[in-house]
Amino acid sequence: MSSLSQTATAPKRRKMDKARLKKYSFKYTVSLVRWIFILGMCFVVLFPLFKQIVLSVMSESDLYDATVNYIPKHLTWENYSNAWTKLGGWETILNSFALTISCSVLIVISATLVGYGLARFKFRLNGLLFVLVILALVLPSDLLFTPRYIMFVRLHMVDNSFIPMLLFAVTCTGFKCSLYIFLMRQFFKGQPHELEEAAYVDGAGPLKTFIKIMLPGAVAMMVTVFLFSFVWQWLDSSYTTIFMREVSLISTKAGGLGYDHLASGLSQSLTKNAGIMIIIAPLIVLYIFTQRFFVESISRSGLVG
Repeated sequence: MSSLSQTATAPKRRKMDKARLKKYSFKYTVSLVRWIFILGMCFVVLFPLFKQIVLSVMSESDLYDATVNYIPKHLTWENYSNAWTKLGGWETILNSFALTISCSVLIVISATLVGYGLARFKFRLNGLLFVLVILALVLPSDLLFTPRYIMFVRLHMVDNSFIPMLLFAVTCTGFKCSLYIFLMRQFFKGQPHELEEAAYVDGAGPLKTFIKIMLPGAVAMMVTVFLFSFVWQWLDSSYTTIFMREVSLISTKAGGLGYDHLASGLSQSLTKNAGIMIIIAPLIVLYIFTQRFFVESISRSGLVG
């Protein structure tokens, strides 16, 4: 009887083994395709950065050497020295950090207040104001250059002052500020109303509820807004070149990296690559320390899922 039962169950076992093998083969195939896709994306993103780093430490003689492809034979820091001099040295770096950090902090404060007001308070013009925010988000920023420039020229605040950029940050009307308001509004919109109701029951007012209850939970999104505003302000070559032409900044000095009538074209390109690495180095360091907040805030902002 046992032999007959084993004979009867053998086809079922083989069928189950085939189904299990098919299941696991499909699972591993999907995993393999996913890893190949991820590695391909990493290569597309990281290879230009790797090439940029190699060119920034390569000597001009290596460019003429056909045997040199990715690894230079003669490492040199002269390109960085030339780029540092053309960028203006520590004066440019300190000015850029002062402007960028000041504007980013002010933008985070103003965008948080405006976003919270649009998300949690009901008043007559709430919808209209949000529509204007979206309209400002889709409109090209170039449309506002001329009227803003004329306004600040009449106020004698152009060319050698931080005031125009700081005013844009305080009023949250600068470059991409509509996006920051939208992000903060979406975040606060997704927070449960029970938190505010519990705070009101305990005797807290709107301001105390915002500071004690809502603000601590918005740290991740505020860091993301700071990251976005820092990057765009650091690399901004539109507003700063119009309103701050006489101030030594990264964005205003970067255009002169590739121009030197005493150097060859290849030497200028190496200096330019080194200058680009100097410019993006603070952004890479900043992202390394804030990427955890960035991923968390985007996942909770309502923009995905």
